[in-house]
Amino acid sequence: MAQYEVTLRDYWRILRRRKGIVLFTAFLLGFFSFLIASIWKPQPLYQATSKVQINQHQNLTGLYLQSIAYNTGDAIETQQTIITSHPVLKRTAVSLGMLDWTRTAEDTAIVLNDLTQRIKTSQEGFTNIIAVAATDPVPERARDMANQLATTYRDYDHEQKNQQAVRHRQFVERQRAAAREALEEAEDQVRSYREESELISLESQASVNLQGITASEREGQRLQADLAAVSNMVTEMEKNEVLSDETLQGASIRRVGETFMALSRQLNQLKLQRDGLLVQYTPEYPDVQQIQVKVDQLGKDLMGELRQRRQALRRDLSTERSRLAELKEQYNLLPSRGLELGRLQREQAMRQEVARVLEESYQEALIREADKVEEVTVLERALTPALPVNPHHPLQRAIMGVILGLVLGVVFAVVF
Repeated sequence: MAQYEVTLRDYWRILRRRKGIVLFTAFLLGFFSFLIASIWKPQPLYQATSKVQINQHQNLTGLYLQSIAYNTGDAIETQQTIITSHPVLKRTAVSLGMLDWTRTAEDTAIVLNDLTQRIKTSQEGFTNIIAVAATDPVPERARDMANQLATTYRDYDHEQKNQQAVRHRQFVERQRAAAREALEEAEDQVRSYREESELISLESQASVNLQGITASEREGQRLQADLAAVSNMVTEMEKNEVLSDETLQGASIRRVGETFMALSRQLNQLKLQRDGLLVQYTPEYPDVQQIQVKVDQLGKDLMGELRQRRQALRRDLSTERSRLAELKEQYNLLPSRGLELGRLQREQAMRQEVARVLEESYQEALIREADKVEEVTVLERALTPALPVNPHHPLQRAIMGVILGLVLGVVFAVVF
């Protein structure tokens, strides 16, 4: 049976005779591709990107601990994780009003999980800059999400790193407000009493007695504090036979006396000598034992000195209390109006001093809080995106359908 070889010219003649099939197939696939792409087009999504910079501004100690704990790459990855964490996302959602409709914790979790899917973070090369990208069908909402998330993350990072300073400032601020109210109340009481009693000034004796009572009360408080401290030292020595370094550092010559301080210095010198010998010798070494005997004797001397000091403080306190009682008794002989006015004035002075001290503490707290360096800076705010990240091009799909239709048309024309 004879066989014929089909050449390209034969194929060309076939295509020319059946070009209708080729054109129809190309048109049909192109038309349906365009139609399907136009009907089932995806929802446009817009993406807005803001950028934050991580500034490593710390003191030397913090910088050293950070360098031995983890490298810069780990720090950037950690910050990226914090940006997409639930605490930061929840604050962002509250600021954007995305949690207004929620009623339960499950509803809140749904919103946060959806927000997590919309947020993407990435590092800009090998820099300390993090790009925060937010995706949403509404371009304005995508822009607001990116900007609000960057701002919220900055505030959250600053709050976490400066939480102690903030808590201190808030505490002092509350105390200052209470002290101001108390001072205003005391001033009102003094003014009202002056107006009611028509008392302009106190007599000289009243002034002297007031000063004496104030000085006596202060001295009694000091003696009481010294007595309590010395009693605690005696109790500690009776229990432990030695005083701790913290207790010795808090002791002063005015409280325990010069003799105690001198004995304490001798005891410290002997302990240093003993410890130096123990480096080379055992506790049974004669010189070590001799020094230990002196240490024990000095300990007993210290105990005796403390007990004597405690007895002396008790006598002084009893004497001061008697003096204070005498001053008060003399003061009670003054006219009742003078007494009341003096009490109110002392209360006012005390509250004024408290308000002054708290005001100074508040200013110091403000300076301490302001001295904290923000490690996160919003480097670039997001703009409203003009084009979607998933553009829809039905014409491109139609062209692809035409090309595919031409291929299939050629196959159909040749085969069939």
